[in-house]
Amino acid sequence: MKESIRKSIILATMIIALSGISWAEDEDDINLEKIVVTPSRIEENYEDLSRNVDVITEEDIELSGAKDLTQVLTGITSVNMSDYGGLGGLKNIRMRGSTASQVLILLDGRPVNNPRDGEVDLSNIPLANIERVEVMHGPASNLYGSSAMGGVVNIITKRPPKEKQETQFTSSFGTFRTYIEQLVHGAKIGKFGYLISGDYKSSEGFRSNTEFNARDFNAKFEYELNKENSLTLNSGFYKSMQGTPGKISNPDIDDKQRVLNNFLDLSWSFRPEGETLVSAKIYNNYDRLEFIENSAGSVFDTAFSKDIHTTQVRGYDLQFNKRLLNNYLAICGFSYITNLNDSTSSAKHKYTVRAAYLENQLDLFRDLKMSLGVRVDDYSNFGLQPSPSFSLLYKFNENNKLRTSINRNFRAPTFNDLYWPDQGWVKGNPDLKPERGSTAEIGYETNLNKYLSSSLTYYRSNYSQLINWGEEAGVWMPKNIGAAVIQGVELENKIYLPAHFEIDIGYTYLLAKDKKTHKFLVYQPQDKVDAVVRYNGINGLVVELKGQFTGKRFADPNNLIKVKQFFLLGLNLSKKFKNGLTYYASIDNMLARKYQVINEYPMPRFSITSGIKFDF
Repeated sequence: MKESIRKSIILATMIIALSGISWAEDEDDINLEKIVVTPSRIEENYEDLSRNVDVITEEDIELSGAKDLTQVLTGITSVNMSDYGGLGGLKNIRMRGSTASQVLILLDGRPVNNPRDGEVDLSNIPLANIERVEVMHGPASNLYGSSAMGGVVNIITKRPPKEKQETQFTSSFGTFRTYIEQLVHGAKIGKFGYLISGDYKSSEGFRSNTEFNARDFNAKFEYELNKENSLTLNSGFYKSMQGTPGKISNPDIDDKQRVLNNFLDLSWSFRPEGETLVSAKIYNNYDRLEFIENSAGSVFDTAFSKDIHTTQVRGYDLQFNKRLLNNYLAICGFSYITNLNDSTSSAKHKYTVRAAYLENQLDLFRDLKMSLGVRVDDYSNFGLQPSPSFSLLYKFNENNKLRTSINRNFRAPTFNDLYWPDQGWVKGNPDLKPERGSTAEIGYETNLNKYLSSSLTYYRSNYSQLINWGEEAGVWMPKNIGAAVIQGVELENKIYLPAHFEIDIGYTYLLAKDKKTHKFLVYQPQDKVDAVVRYNGINGLVVELKGQFTGKRFADPNNLIKVKQFFLLGLNLSKKFKNGLTYYASIDNMLARKYQVINEYPMPRFSITSGIKFDF
């Protein structure tokens, strides 16, 4: 009965989609021009980049039918998601064979990786106020310091409207009694502009003890002192409560987790002339995680415990850009960060980081561009960490370019690595040193014609001093004993067909192995294929069929626990009407496959979400 209902829903949705398709030819050329900021911390034309960068726009996010940021990023080559299942389940990102703590996440250029464990739970980042997401493949410690070993994800939020006011309201309902409500409102009043947004999410979950409830609020205020001088105040909070069911072999039916995050970010930007820019940012990140264990032996005997982990990051950045002699651009900056930890497990600790960086961009010839950069981080507990870089871009013509780069990178140990309390069988190691890495890559991009564009990238990384937790004399503790060699190929193809059709195909080959044992690194698939067929009609109808194949992975360093390969198929549909109303629907895991991303944490078999959006 359930299978018949599921098939009927899929068939009905596809009939609605096909009925609105216009088969007219599209004579317009494809516009590939984009502006990005992540690779150099300044605005650059996408065609002038010497690094591999993907840009996900606000429209892409809306059309994807995504319920969280993970679903937006998962289709990018080199991206490998960790997902513990369902809405609100822990979700973070791995790139190019890295761990989640080796990928830097930025929010409007502000680092948000938690110094407690070095990771970011992407399910905690709201989608409602995102303007675009820039995903840079490969390291960037030369500009951003620690954690940027596998890549950088820069989430750029919306700005206030350029004139008058705009309001957007979104409401959706889905499988497992999932509700998502979003509101975004902004206005421009003279030189002052504001944008406020709020999200509410709730779900009963797809397995026992996966109930989820979250809400967030964000506000951005801008004031233009004059045309080239502006101030921006950005703040927000996130609060959630959810069940933590644990592994299916040993489930926890009553454990809960509470999260409370808030931030404050004040930025100043001044452009006195041309490409001269002075910018400054001061910020504070606060994160509180509560894990509540409530194990009842009987109605008369209840054991209760709560672990509370609080971290705070205070920092400021100052940057100066200036073009000299028409062919030389200097980008230099200074930052100061204080990391604080207060945990019922690892107690109170603190360390500071001072850093300075310099990026030199030289236009050697009309078609040859070179960048030389270095950043030096001075840790109060580790000392100096230099991160040099070199990149080169050569344009054969407007449709073909070759890029290459060499980078050194590092990741600092987390508070958990350093100061986990001595419990007899486990303890931290305050003598740890930062993980180190070096990466070389070469890539080629081509637009064969207005119907086809392709890019091919090969990279190789060598990691040393990796922090591995191991047992010695009956005590588990971390040491700098790991080493890895990672190499891979990223292939991306975009095919633009007549009648408003587009096909995106991406393939990632990854060989990530321990340098000493030659075993595969945990949760790193050797093969990953992403494909999307999209119809974007002139009548406001968008239909997207997407598929993903992820090869087998191993859940342990000895490669004894295998996680099976899987293939997923999904469908997204949206229809925009003239009165500002948009209807959308999405189906995830259409084939109802049984699969796991993390061993012993099942994923939902089939889910459908439908909703409406008002713009006024």
